[in-house]
Amino acid sequence: MESIPWLRPAERSPVPPDPHDVRVGDLQVGELERARIALIGIPFDTAVIGRRGAREAPTAIRRALYRMTAFDLESGIDLAERLGVIDLGDVAVVHGDIHETHRRVAAVVAQVVRRGLRLLILGGDHSLSYATIRGLREGLGGRSIGVIQFDAHHDLREPVEGEITSGTPFGRLLVEGVLEGGRLVQIGLLGGRNSRFYAETARRYGIRMVPAARVHRGDPEAIAAEALAAVVEGTAGFFISFDMDVFDPAYAPGVSALSPGGLTAFEGVSLVRRLAAHPACLGMDLVETAPPLDPDGRTVALAATVAYAFLVGQATSMPS
Repeated sequence: MESIPWLRPAERSPVPPDPHDVRVGDLQVGELERARIALIGIPFDTAVIGRRGAREAPTAIRRALYRMTAFDLESGIDLAERLGVIDLGDVAVVHGDIHETHRRVAAVVAQVVRRGLRLLILGGDHSLSYATIRGLREGLGGRSIGVIQFDAHHDLREPVEGEITSGTPFGRLLVEGVLEGGRLVQIGLLGGRNSRFYAETARRYGIRMVPAARVHRGDPEAIAAEALAAVVEGTAGFFISFDMDVFDPAYAPGVSALSPGGLTAFEGVSLVRRLAAHPACLGMDLVETAPPLDPDGRTVALAATVAYAFLVGQATSMPS
């Protein structure tokens, strides 16, 4: 089989054997043809605006995720019976070159998508979503896609003197026509973290904005249904981009930008599970977890739980 350039094996810690448990780390299949979901790490945080450390997240999240059991008590789903997951390793990033790293990420994603796989991507800073979504659309032959973004921030910044950052991915995608504003939903936005200019920019593009306060007060099922209505009809599917700073720091202190008033762990995990269960869900990226800023490991543990919720949701949409 033709190899995929710029991928290298991931560093994984062994999962202790247990005769009564199948762990997520045991779901690995050895061939792309047998897999349904491809896990890819992108250990890169050169473009982050705030505190660094997200380049260490792919390895840390894998270690936590692969120790979780494959059986989901809430749904009764056994991932070992529903999913084929292949860990393709990490993209060979270039820490001193954002543009080259983005080019490699987009190329890897496009090749993986062309092989019919859904994506679970572990970043890395949020600038990487630009490359991931470009690669996803390329792999789908240029067909329109929708995006549901979990984030305390719009990330619609304009590059200053060409500088690419973790705050620019969605602005770039909109300006370049890769993403239509009416196909973008932003969940978890916070006051005091976004300017009037970018809120007005979002309205001008027709982006649907769901502040964190509405999630706290509202019906998660209604919010999910509203988001799906924007991203499913007339598209080849939708992608979830999940920035861990959408969570309140009580749940996720190990992120680049702390966001008091953000989502609870239950809110974020429940919404991801619900959205990933839709058959039009093409994948998810999980960004901005910074293990060096997470001394007790709670942010990494929550990131792994978000990834697990995505896998359970995906398994729900697949035949038993």
